Amino acid sequence: MGIDLKGLDDQQLAAITKAVYKEQNKAKRKERDRRLRNTKMLLQNYRRLRTHIQIEPGNEELTLKYERENGEVIRFDELDKYHAKSRSLLKYLDNILAVYKAECKQGDEIDWRRYQVIDKLYLSTTKLSLSEIALFYDKDRSTIDSDKRRAINDISVMLYGMDALNDIIQSW
Repeated sequence: MGIDLKGLDDQQLAAITKAVYKEQNKAKRKERDRRLRNTKMLLQNYRRLRTHIQIEPGNEELTLKYERENGEVIRFDELDKYHAKSRSLLKYLDNILAVYKAECKQGDEIDWRRYQVIDKLYLSTTKLSLSEIALFYDKDRSTIDSDKRRAINDISVMLYGMDALNDIIQSW
């Protein structure tokens, strides 16, 4: 099943081509944004994921209460799968972050600050805001925000490889 383009003039063909091109670009942008957002979302939820894998499923009292109240049976094999996935993801992320930390330590002061911004915002037990970090480093908040974005891009490349790098290049 195809479209017969023979009866269309040049203006109509140009309009169709432009619309198709626009939709393709929109789809590519959405895919690019999704990967970069995933890195940020992963970092934003790092502490919650840590907590998630530390709490083992199977508290019988809570399970029975939930099942009585909601009329649903909890399948622990499914919960165990979620925990296993979370543990694997965090192990991979922790390895990436360790390499990123080592890379930043070997770099200059700005590189190290970028890692510290990510650590203070998302990883450490004490969570600081961008403004608090800016005060700590005696920098403008926009500088710290820029450090954060750059670090997330760097971590995205380490997590997703060439796809993330292409996304970053295309967003320039």
